[in-house]
Amino acid sequence: MKKYIFIGGMIVLVLQSACNKMTIEDVDFNVTPDKTVVTAGEPVHFQLDGNPNFITFFSGEDGHKYINRNRIELDPSEIEQSTLSFTVDSKYGTQTNALRIYLSKDFPGLTQKDTVADRSLIQTHAWNDITEQCKIADGKVTKTGDLDLKEYQNGFVLAFQYKGNTQTTPQRTIVITDLLVSNKLKNGALVQTKGDGMNFSCFDIKPSNKENNCYKKVVSGSLIQGTWSLIELAKLNKIQMQGGSNTHATWADNDDWLISEKIKLNSCIPDTGEAIKNMNRTITSYSYTFNSPGIYTVSFLAGNANVDGRKVVLKEMTIEVK
Repeated sequence: MKKYIFIGGMIVLVLQSACNKMTIEDVDFNVTPDKTVVTAGEPVHFQLDGNPNFITFFSGEDGHKYINRNRIELDPSEIEQSTLSFTVDSKYGTQTNALRIYLSKDFPGLTQKDTVADRSLIQTHAWNDITEQCKIADGKVTKTGDLDLKEYQNGFVLAFQYKGNTQTTPQRTIVITDLLVSNKLKNGALVQTKGDGMNFSCFDIKPSNKENNCYKKVVSGSLIQGTWSLIELAKLNKIQMQGGSNTHATWADNDDWLISEKIKLNSCIPDTGEAIKNMNRTITSYSYTFNSPGIYTVSFLAGNANVDGRKVVLKEMTIEVK
């Protein structure tokens, strides 16, 4: 009998424990600013009442608005101007017109596995050739300036084509740097996408690498002649194509493409807040200084949480900065 009583008691304890694990305390939290109108450079002091597990602060400034914490796309009406810009260094060798630059509104993307289909798609697609607009000069460093993208508000694909032409003409080495898509917003903010955010794929129409791999690209180690190199793309926003010399006849018919994923001009990074409290820290006040005049919606997101979920409370107030 004692055995069964013991087991029954254990079941009760387990059930009680399970119930306790599911219990999340209600959030008791309030915020009181010492003032709601300040001058730029003057700190605002917020009195914090309650002791939630965590508090995240959103200042209401651009990039730090609670309402935009999950936003990944801008309203097109917010964009004043969109531009593409980069620098091209065409050096070494004597070949002319080695680099072509294209845009497309409707390139569907590569399969990354069907070389016949991908080759045909690239060669037959109606690319918009913008090479002349970029004013690339052989043997020189050229800055494209800001190329207007107003025709591509629904998104575009960017492509670079490197072509070798003869077995006797040393090819150029092409270095592309400072690759940027810039969105100037009507509120004065600037949202930019660098080259490493464009997710480039490579396709060699006539592969010259040892693996006979049409999709080969160099992402680590050393440069390989006749293959697009993205080794320094993330760190330096730099792309390279090292051409072959007249002793490398296998590169004579180079036709190498570097093609981005579709770039949405209105894409953006979600706004972020600052974590000012966690379970290991207790705070009773917080101060923040606005340096620019404006009217800001300040948000404090407070909550309690455990493995089974969380409860949150949002406190917001308006601060006017003169």
